[in-house]
Amino acid sequence: MKKFLFVITVAASSIAAQAQTAIETSKFFDNWYFGLGGGVTAPLSCDPMFPLNGTGNITLGKKFSPIFAVEADGIAFFGSHMANGERAGLSANGHYNAFRAISVGVNGVTNLSNLFGGYKGTPRAVELSLVTGASWIHGFTPHVSDKQSNSLGAKTGFAVDFNLGSTKASTIRVEPYVLWNLSKPGNSYGNLAFNRDGAQLGLSLKYIFNFKTSNGTHHFKTYDVGAMLAEISRLNAELAKKPTEIVREVPVEKIVEKPVEKIVEKTIVKETQLAPVVIFQLGKSVIDASQKPSVAMIAKYMQNHPTSKVLINGYASPEGNAELNQKLSDARAKAVYDMLVNTYKIAPSRLTWKGLGVTDELFDENDWNRVAVFIEQSK
Repeated sequence: MKKFLFVITVAASSIAAQAQTAIETSKFFDNWYFGLGGGVTAPLSCDPMFPLNGTGNITLGKKFSPIFAVEADGIAFFGSHMANGERAGLSANGHYNAFRAISVGVNGVTNLSNLFGGYKGTPRAVELSLVTGASWIHGFTPHVSDKQSNSLGAKTGFAVDFNLGSTKASTIRVEPYVLWNLSKPGNSYGNLAFNRDGAQLGLSLKYIFNFKTSNGTHHFKTYDVGAMLAEISRLNAELAKKPTEIVREVPVEKIVEKPVEKIVEKTIVKETQLAPVVIFQLGKSVIDASQKPSVAMIAKYMQNHPTSKVLINGYASPEGNAELNQKLSDARAKAVYDMLVNTYKIAPSRLTWKGLGVTDELFDENDWNRVAVFIEQSK
């Protein structure tokens, strides 16, 4: 009973320490996006402001959280201008080049809407982000060597994202920015400075596609910790109505040297049902994010009690074919076992699992009988 109360205390304290809403963990290949677009630029010095020059843009990024993303950004500057008495757009050897300059860089994107307004589980229709980064700039200037045409650059700007549709898979981004030339061409990267005479004021329009993630959406997903706590409390109340300790005698046969004699030793095995349970969806053996804290509670308990051994029993509700339900109960118990071993590094020798097929006796609600329960075993 003391151990039972300890687990409840650990569960309550660990959940109370969290926010009511938590972000589901994402995998490395989740929350990537790809964008194509174009726009116009003009000298930040406004001398002259017109005519404007066109740009093309390509972007590949990954969101590490609803607030922060990192992206690779490429910009091609079209058009021409006068340099060294000739029209730029020519390479150093005098051959025509379609580009006036190119910029390749890495940007950090900070979602200000989520930073200050919080993330609600799905992107807003309109969001504002801060974009900052560093880049390499190469200008195509007549009769100037490549070394002198290379510059260190920096990008500062804002991104206004219009997230489209119910899935938010597509985004239209309007991005005003300044591309700074920090090192003047020809000075061997010396005298780094944010100088408006060497900067371009730009405005781009991009179409961005947000790739689908492992959670089935195109964005980060949240789950309600408060609702999960209420569900666990309700299950604990159900468990409290049933016996929490089962003591049984298990005969163990021991062969001694005299072949005709047997000595039967009786070992008392004490079994205590621990409070957390893992509930599964109908016909599923995958552990939902809302149920993972129950597994974490057991892992924490076993870490705090290094000699404890736990039996994981899987069950299925009465609906459906008995043979299929037996396999389903096996898979549910095995899924919990795998998470404890692989995620929380509990020694396999301390865990056993088995599927017990169909039951309607654990809980009054059939939906709650699709579970895995934990039994602590001690001699």
